[in-house]
Amino acid sequence: ARCGVMEDMGISSSGYNQKLLPCRILITADSVNVDPDIFNSVHGNGLVYDGRLIVDHNFKTTDDAIFGAGSLCEFSRRFRRKDADRYLRHDGFNGREVGSKLAQALLRVIDPVNGDMVAAGGAPRGSQLGGEAGEHNVASPTAGGMTLGGDTLDGMDSEEASPDLLPDFYMPIAKGGFLPGNLHYYRIHSCKRADATSEPSAETSKEEHVIVTDTLEANGKGHFCRLTIDSFGKVDSITYLGGEELQVESLWSLVGLSETFLNHIFVRWKDGDIPDIVEFLTDEWATALFHDRFMDFCHQIQLEMRGQDELKVIIDRALQSVNLKEGLSRKLLDSIQAQLPKSSVKAVQDHLLEYLRENTNHLKTYFLPENWEQAK
Repeated sequence: ARCGVMEDMGISSSGYNQKLLPCRILITADSVNVDPDIFNSVHGNGLVYDGRLIVDHNFKTTDDAIFGAGSLCEFSRRFRRKDADRYLRHDGFNGREVGSKLAQALLRVIDPVNGDMVAAGGAPRGSQLGGEAGEHNVASPTAGGMTLGGDTLDGMDSEEASPDLLPDFYMPIAKGGFLPGNLHYYRIHSCKRADATSEPSAETSKEEHVIVTDTLEANGKGHFCRLTIDSFGKVDSITYLGGEELQVESLWSLVGLSETFLNHIFVRWKDGDIPDIVEFLTDEWATALFHDRFMDFCHQIQLEMRGQDELKVIIDRALQSVNLKEGLSRKLLDSIQAQLPKSSVKAVQDHLLEYLRENTNHLKTYFLPENWEQAK
């Protein structure tokens, strides 16, 4: 029987129609909803519930003493005034990141003076106050916010003054499990930024945005791996099924990267050069991607490139004709790359070589220019 094709199996002894569905693995699921007892508690205390518990940008409910975060909660719809497609439910964000934002919001309430500084990892403000012994610093409200000893507490009312601004979430979401047949399952995807209420356009649903390899055998050997690339050329999700246990942290680090970082994985897969994505990404060339300092290297390049006015002009001019909902075409990216000043390209190459040299104790497979003469 063919996998995935349902066949009739006659009538059971109880008189019910029977069906046979041959498959390697069958996963059944149901939607998750609020527990009745929790719903009654929410409703009984006068909190707003609209499919989820409604909270503001500081995770506060309609009761000033009750805060909420997590899959049960949702930001108020009024925050869509400036962004109608903004995703509001917390289940679309990384739980650890949501918890961190909640902790920061609570700290500002518990300690209004030092809350912003401590939440950001800085020292309490009291340790930075000057003045002679016996001097008193008086807190007083001003038009621009609260002042303390003449210093404005800039962060205190920043969100209160801009209630339309919700916390930003960036971390990917990872799910996994150990399935029957000794199979490991992982799915890592980027956090949601917009509601998926509209039908995907023809551009975003093209087959070229999905990369799939399947070498999984009935005995559990091999891998099934699926990568999706968003309209801006970045890895949006990774799905893995196989008998081999992988490091989730490694898969996690790939989400959000441009597919060009992955050795032009799409082009090579399309040409038939990559029969197994997992083996391709665990090859020696990819070790630099999984190094703990790789994201710092990327961030350093981003900061330097943003400070170059010539680059800004080139990118802004190219983006004027782009439909942001459709994303960036490879043709446009190639056009931008061709216009980059040689000095900028050289700077990126130098940073890359510096990164490899600084971490050569872990990245021994890369052949650096200073070794070329020795090899001749």
